Amino acid sequence: MLPVAAAAAPLTRVQLAGREWHELAGWAKANRLSFTWNRPAKLAHLTNATTRLSFAADSQQSVINGVKVWLSLPITPHAGGLLISVLDVETVLKPILAPKRSSPPRRIRTIVLDPGHGGKDPGNQEGGLLEKRYSLLLAQQVRAKLQAAGYHVLLTRNRDTFVDLPDRVALGNRAKADLFLSLHFNAIASRATSAEGIETFCLTPHTASSTHAPPQTTQGSTLAGHKTTGESILMGYQIQKALVRRLGMVDRGVKHARFVVLRDTTMPAVLIEAGFMSAKGDLRKITDATSRARMASAIVEAIRIYRQQTGG
Repeated sequence: MLPVAAAAAPLTRVQLAGREWHELAGWAKANRLSFTWNRPAKLAHLTNATTRLSFAADSQQSVINGVKVWLSLPITPHAGGLLISVLDVETVLKPILAPKRSSPPRRIRTIVLDPGHGGKDPGNQEGGLLEKRYSLLLAQQVRAKLQAAGYHVLLTRNRDTFVDLPDRVALGNRAKADLFLSLHFNAIASRATSAEGIETFCLTPHTASSTHAPPQTTQGSTLAGHKTTGESILMGYQIQKALVRRLGMVDRGVKHARFVVLRDTTMPAVLIEAGFMSAKGDLRKITDATSRARMASAIVEAIRIYRQQTGG
Protein backbone atom coordinates (compact mmCIF):
# COMPACT_ATOMS: atom_id res chain seq x y z
CA MET A 1 0.00 0.00 0.00
CA LEU A 2 1.10 3.55 -0.63
CA PRO A 3 1.24 6.12 2.20
CA VAL A 4 -1.59 8.54 1.46
CA ALA A 5 0.36 11.70 2.27
CA ALA A 6 3.25 10.69 0.07
CA ALA A 7 0.99 9.66 -2.78
CA ALA A 8 -0.48 13.15 -2.81
CA ALA A 9 2.92 14.87 -3.12
CA PRO A 10 3.27 16.97 -6.30
CA LEU A 11 5.44 15.50 -9.03
CA THR A 12 7.05 16.97 -12.12
CA ARG A 13 5.27 15.92 -15.28
CA VAL A 14 7.07 15.26 -18.54
CA GLN A 15 5.34 15.96 -21.86
CA LEU A 16 6.14 13.32 -24.48
CA ALA A 17 4.27 12.10 -27.58
CA GLY A 18 1.14 14.00 -26.62
CA ARG A 19 0.98 12.36 -23.19
CA GLU A 20 1.91 13.29 -19.64
CA TRP A 21 4.42 11.12 -17.79
CA HIS A 22 6.12 10.85 -14.42
CA GLU A 23 9.75 9.87 -14.01
CA LEU A 24 9.43 6.41 -12.48
CA ALA A 25 12.28 6.96 -10.01
CA GLY A 26 10.74 10.26 -8.89
CA TRP A 27 7.32 8.70 -8.49
CA ALA A 28 8.87 5.92 -6.41
CA LYS A 29 10.64 8.40 -4.14
CA ALA A 30 7.46 10.46 -3.64
CA ASN A 31 5.68 7.29 -2.54
CA ARG A 32 8.47 6.09 -0.24
CA LEU A 33 9.40 3.17 -2.46
CA SER A 34 12.99 2.15 -3.06
CA PHE A 35 13.91 2.11 -6.75
CA THR A 36 16.31 -0.27 -8.46
CA TRP A 37 16.85 -0.60 -12.18
CA ASN A 38 18.61 -3.55 -13.76
CA ARG A 39 19.59 -1.87 -17.02
CA PRO A 40 20.83 -4.98 -18.89
CA ALA A 41 17.59 -6.82 -18.08
CA LYS A 42 15.51 -3.63 -18.59
CA LEU A 43 13.70 -4.34 -15.30
CA ALA A 44 12.81 -1.84 -12.58
CA HIS A 45 11.70 -2.81 -9.07
CA LEU A 46 9.96 -0.51 -6.58
CA THR A 47 9.59 -1.81 -3.04
CA ASN A 48 8.76 -0.98 0.55
CA ALA A 49 7.69 -3.08 3.52
CA THR A 50 4.27 -3.89 2.04
CA THR A 51 4.56 -3.29 -1.71
CA ARG A 52 6.59 -4.73 -4.57
CA LEU A 53 6.18 -3.40 -8.10
CA SER A 54 8.03 -4.62 -11.17
CA PHE A 55 8.15 -2.89 -14.56
CA ALA A 56 9.93 -3.68 -17.82
CA ALA A 57 11.16 -0.99 -20.18
CA ASP A 58 9.17 -0.78 -23.43
CA SER A 59 6.49 -3.06 -21.97
CA GLN A 60 2.91 -2.65 -20.78
CA GLN A 61 3.20 -5.58 -18.39
CA SER A 62 3.71 -4.86 -14.71
CA VAL A 63 3.60 -7.01 -11.61
CA ILE A 64 1.87 -5.57 -8.55
CA ASN A 65 2.46 -7.59 -5.38
CA GLY A 66 2.78 -10.78 -7.37
CA VAL A 67 -0.14 -10.20 -9.75
CA LYS A 68 0.33 -9.34 -13.41
CA VAL A 69 -1.41 -6.10 -14.42
CA TRP A 70 -1.33 -4.60 -17.90
CA LEU A 71 -0.74 -0.87 -18.23
CA SER A 72 -2.38 1.27 -20.90
CA LEU A 73 0.99 2.60 -22.10
CA PRO A 74 4.45 1.02 -22.00
CA ILE A 75 7.12 2.06 -19.55
CA THR A 76 9.22 4.37 -21.71
CA PRO A 77 12.99 5.01 -21.56
CA HIS A 78 13.72 8.73 -21.73
CA ALA A 79 16.74 10.94 -20.95
CA GLY A 80 18.56 8.15 -19.14
CA GLY A 81 15.59 7.18 -16.99
CA LEU A 82 12.17 5.55 -17.23
CA LEU A 83 8.76 7.18 -17.60
CA ILE A 84 5.37 5.90 -16.48
CA SER A 85 2.25 7.54 -17.87
CA VAL A 86 0.16 9.73 -15.59
CA LEU A 87 -2.82 7.85 -17.03
CA ASP A 88 -1.55 4.56 -15.61
CA VAL A 89 -0.69 6.09 -12.25
CA GLU A 90 -4.21 7.48 -11.94
CA THR A 91 -6.21 4.57 -13.40
CA VAL A 92 -4.13 1.54 -12.35
CA LEU A 93 -1.59 2.13 -9.59
CA LYS A 94 -3.49 4.46 -7.28
CA PRO A 95 -6.79 2.53 -7.33
CA ILE A 96 -4.97 -0.74 -6.52
CA LEU A 97 -2.35 0.53 -4.06
CA ALA A 98 -4.28 3.33 -2.35
CA PRO A 99 -8.00 2.51 -2.73
CA LYS A 100 -10.45 5.29 -1.99
CA ARG A 101 -12.96 4.52 0.73
CA SER A 102 -16.41 5.84 -0.11
CA SER A 103 -17.82 8.40 2.30
CA PRO A 104 -20.41 7.69 3.41
CA PRO A 105 -19.66 3.98 2.88
CA ARG A 106 -21.52 2.60 -0.14
CA ARG A 107 -22.91 -0.71 1.00
CA ILE A 108 -22.35 -3.67 -1.33
CA ARG A 109 -25.49 -5.72 -1.28
CA THR A 110 -26.73 -6.54 -4.81
CA ILE A 111 -24.39 -8.39 -7.16
CA VAL A 112 -25.18 -9.34 -10.76
CA LEU A 113 -23.56 -12.48 -12.16
CA ASP A 114 -23.51 -12.70 -15.93
CA PRO A 115 -22.91 -16.26 -17.23
CA GLY A 116 -21.52 -15.77 -20.73
CA HIS A 117 -23.31 -16.94 -23.88
CA GLY A 118 -26.37 -19.25 -23.76
CA GLY A 119 -29.07 -20.61 -26.05
CA LYS A 120 -28.10 -20.25 -29.72
CA ASP A 121 -24.69 -18.88 -28.66
CA PRO A 122 -22.61 -21.77 -27.28
CA GLY A 123 -19.46 -19.72 -26.73
CA ASN A 124 -16.20 -21.63 -26.94
CA GLN A 125 -16.38 -25.36 -27.64
CA GLU A 126 -14.03 -28.23 -26.97
CA GLY A 127 -15.50 -31.37 -28.47
CA GLY A 128 -18.96 -31.64 -26.97
CA LEU A 129 -18.09 -29.35 -24.06
CA LEU A 130 -19.68 -25.92 -24.32
CA GLU A 131 -18.65 -22.70 -22.59
CA LYS A 132 -22.27 -21.67 -22.07
CA ARG A 133 -22.86 -24.72 -19.83
CA TYR A 134 -19.84 -24.20 -17.60
CA SER A 135 -20.23 -20.43 -17.28
CA LEU A 136 -23.76 -21.04 -15.97
CA LEU A 137 -22.60 -23.77 -13.59
CA LEU A 138 -19.90 -21.45 -12.23
CA ALA A 139 -22.42 -18.62 -11.84
CA GLN A 140 -24.72 -20.91 -9.88
CA GLN A 141 -21.88 -21.95 -7.57
CA VAL A 142 -20.84 -18.33 -7.03
CA ARG A 143 -24.47 -17.35 -6.36
CA ALA A 144 -24.87 -20.02 -3.70
CA LYS A 145 -21.75 -18.85 -1.85
CA LEU A 146 -22.68 -15.17 -2.13
CA GLN A 147 -26.19 -15.82 -0.86
CA ALA A 148 -24.76 -17.75 2.07
CA ALA A 149 -22.65 -14.67 2.82
CA GLY A 150 -25.77 -12.48 2.87
CA TYR A 151 -25.71 -10.87 -0.59
CA HIS A 152 -28.65 -10.38 -2.92
CA VAL A 153 -27.66 -12.03 -6.23
CA LEU A 154 -29.19 -11.71 -9.70
CA LEU A 155 -28.24 -13.80 -12.74
CA THR A 156 -28.59 -12.42 -16.26
CA ARG A 157 -29.71 -15.91 -17.28
CA ASN A 158 -30.80 -18.81 -15.08
CA ARG A 159 -30.90 -21.47 -17.78
CA ASP A 160 -29.70 -22.20 -21.31
CA THR A 161 -31.25 -19.16 -22.98
CA PHE A 162 -29.85 -16.47 -25.25
CA VAL A 163 -29.71 -12.98 -23.75
CA ASP A 164 -28.52 -9.98 -25.78
CA LEU A 165 -25.58 -8.09 -24.30
CA PRO A 166 -27.56 -4.81 -23.88
CA ASP A 167 -30.24 -6.73 -21.97
CA ARG A 168 -27.62 -8.12 -19.59
CA VAL A 169 -26.37 -4.61 -18.90
CA ALA A 170 -29.92 -3.27 -18.55
CA LEU A 171 -30.73 -5.84 -15.87
CA GLY A 172 -27.82 -4.68 -13.74
CA ASN A 173 -28.52 -1.00 -14.27
CA ARG A 174 -32.24 -1.34 -13.49
CA ALA A 175 -31.44 -3.23 -10.30
CA LYS A 176 -28.92 -0.52 -9.31
CA ALA A 177 -26.53 -3.35 -8.58
CA ASP A 178 -23.34 -2.73 -6.65
CA LEU A 179 -21.13 -5.09 -8.69
CA PHE A 180 -21.39 -6.77 -12.12
CA LEU A 181 -19.30 -9.89 -12.80
CA SER A 182 -19.36 -11.47 -16.27
CA LEU A 183 -18.17 -15.10 -16.22
CA HIS A 184 -16.49 -16.75 -19.20
CA PHE A 185 -13.98 -19.39 -20.26
CA ASN A 186 -11.40 -18.74 -22.94
CA ALA A 187 -10.10 -20.67 -25.96
CA ILE A 188 -7.84 -20.28 -28.95
CA ALA A 189 -8.79 -21.67 -32.35
CA SER A 190 -5.32 -22.57 -33.62
CA ARG A 191 -3.57 -25.68 -32.36
CA ALA A 192 -0.31 -24.22 -33.67
CA THR A 193 -0.10 -22.02 -30.57
CA SER A 194 -0.92 -22.65 -26.93
CA ALA A 195 -2.41 -20.50 -24.21
CA GLU A 196 -3.60 -21.20 -20.69
CA GLY A 197 -4.52 -19.43 -17.50
CA ILE A 198 -6.78 -16.77 -16.07
CA GLU A 199 -7.28 -13.18 -17.17
CA THR A 200 -9.66 -10.52 -15.90
CA PHE A 201 -10.82 -7.53 -17.95
CA CYS A 202 -11.76 -4.03 -16.82
CA LEU A 203 -12.91 -1.10 -18.94
CA THR A 204 -10.21 0.63 -21.00
CA PRO A 205 -9.54 4.24 -19.93
CA HIS A 206 -11.20 6.60 -22.37
CA THR A 207 -7.97 7.93 -23.94
CA ALA A 208 -6.19 4.56 -24.19
CA SER A 209 -6.12 1.49 -26.42
CA SER A 210 -7.46 -1.81 -25.14
CA THR A 211 -4.86 -4.42 -24.23
CA HIS A 212 -5.22 -6.50 -27.39
CA ALA A 213 -6.13 -3.67 -29.76
CA PRO A 214 -3.75 -1.78 -32.08
CA PRO A 215 -2.12 1.18 -30.28
CA GLN A 216 -3.96 3.75 -32.41
CA THR A 217 -7.47 2.50 -31.51
CA THR A 218 -8.14 5.00 -28.75
CA GLN A 219 -11.55 6.44 -27.93
CA GLY A 220 -12.02 9.93 -26.58
CA SER A 221 -15.61 9.72 -25.39
CA THR A 222 -16.48 9.04 -21.77
CA LEU A 223 -18.55 5.89 -21.28
CA ALA A 224 -20.92 4.98 -18.47
CA GLY A 225 -18.39 2.53 -17.05
CA HIS A 226 -15.72 5.20 -16.71
CA LYS A 227 -17.50 6.58 -13.65
CA THR A 228 -16.30 3.54 -11.69
CA THR A 229 -12.91 2.95 -13.34
CA GLY A 230 -10.99 2.90 -10.05
CA GLU A 231 -13.38 0.50 -8.33
CA SER A 232 -13.43 -1.81 -11.36
CA ILE A 233 -9.64 -2.14 -11.61
CA LEU A 234 -9.42 -2.81 -7.87
CA MET A 235 -12.15 -5.45 -8.10
CA GLY A 236 -10.48 -7.03 -11.14
CA TYR A 237 -7.13 -7.09 -9.38
CA GLN A 238 -8.51 -8.81 -6.30
CA ILE A 239 -10.39 -11.38 -8.39
CA GLN A 240 -7.33 -12.13 -10.53
CA LYS A 241 -5.14 -12.53 -7.45
CA ALA A 242 -7.60 -14.79 -5.66
CA LEU A 243 -8.29 -17.04 -8.66
CA VAL A 244 -4.64 -17.51 -9.59
CA ARG A 245 -3.60 -18.29 -6.02
CA ARG A 246 -6.57 -20.54 -5.22
CA LEU A 247 -6.44 -22.51 -8.50
CA GLY A 248 -2.69 -22.53 -9.16
CA MET A 249 -3.29 -21.51 -12.77
CA VAL A 250 -1.21 -19.29 -15.04
CA ASP A 251 -1.58 -15.56 -14.36
CA ARG A 252 -2.35 -13.83 -17.68
CA GLY A 253 -3.08 -10.57 -15.93
CA VAL A 254 -5.63 -7.85 -15.40
CA LYS A 255 -6.34 -6.36 -18.82
CA HIS A 256 -8.38 -3.62 -20.47
CA ALA A 257 -11.22 -3.93 -23.01
CA ARG A 258 -14.32 -2.09 -24.17
CA PHE A 259 -16.72 -5.02 -23.93
CA VAL A 260 -20.39 -4.00 -23.78
CA VAL A 261 -20.78 -5.38 -20.26
CA LEU A 262 -17.90 -3.18 -19.09
CA ARG A 263 -18.57 0.03 -20.98
CA ASP A 264 -22.32 0.41 -20.43
CA THR A 265 -22.72 -0.70 -16.81
CA THR A 266 -23.16 1.99 -14.17
CA MET A 267 -21.54 0.00 -11.35
CA PRO A 268 -18.03 -1.52 -11.00
CA ALA A 269 -17.81 -4.31 -13.57
CA VAL A 270 -15.30 -6.94 -14.62
CA LEU A 271 -15.22 -9.79 -17.11
CA ILE A 272 -13.47 -12.95 -15.95
CA GLU A 273 -11.92 -15.52 -18.30
CA ALA A 274 -11.35 -18.31 -15.77
CA GLY A 275 -9.22 -20.60 -17.92
CA PHE A 276 -8.83 -21.90 -21.47
CA MET A 277 -11.08 -24.69 -22.70
CA SER A 278 -8.45 -25.33 -25.38
CA ALA A 279 -5.80 -26.12 -22.71
CA LYS A 280 -6.07 -29.63 -21.25
CA GLY A 281 -5.03 -28.66 -17.72
CA ASP A 282 -7.43 -25.71 -17.59
CA LEU A 283 -10.25 -27.77 -19.12
CA ARG A 284 -9.97 -30.36 -16.35
CA LYS A 285 -10.54 -27.62 -13.78
CA ILE A 286 -13.37 -25.99 -15.77
CA THR A 287 -15.31 -29.23 -16.05
CA ASP A 288 -14.65 -30.40 -12.48
CA ALA A 289 -17.26 -29.30 -9.93
CA THR A 290 -14.74 -29.25 -7.08
CA SER A 291 -12.35 -27.00 -9.00
CA ARG A 292 -15.22 -24.70 -9.99
CA ALA A 293 -16.19 -24.52 -6.32
CA ARG A 294 -12.66 -23.26 -5.62
CA MET A 295 -13.14 -20.67 -8.36
CA ALA A 296 -16.39 -19.61 -6.74
CA SER A 297 -14.77 -19.37 -3.30
CA ALA A 298 -11.95 -17.28 -4.74
CA ILE A 299 -14.40 -14.82 -6.30
CA VAL A 300 -16.33 -14.48 -3.05
CA GLU A 301 -13.10 -13.96 -1.11
CA ALA A 302 -12.05 -11.26 -3.58
CA ILE A 303 -15.37 -9.47 -3.06
CA ARG A 304 -14.86 -9.62 0.70
CA ILE A 305 -11.43 -7.99 0.42
CA TYR A 306 -12.69 -5.41 -2.07
CA ARG A 307 -15.51 -4.57 0.32
CA GLN A 308 -13.05 -4.04 3.18
CA GLN A 309 -10.82 -1.83 1.03
CA THR A 310 -13.62 0.40 -0.22
CA GLY A 311 -15.63 0.62 2.99
CA GLY A 312 -18.62 -1.11 1.38
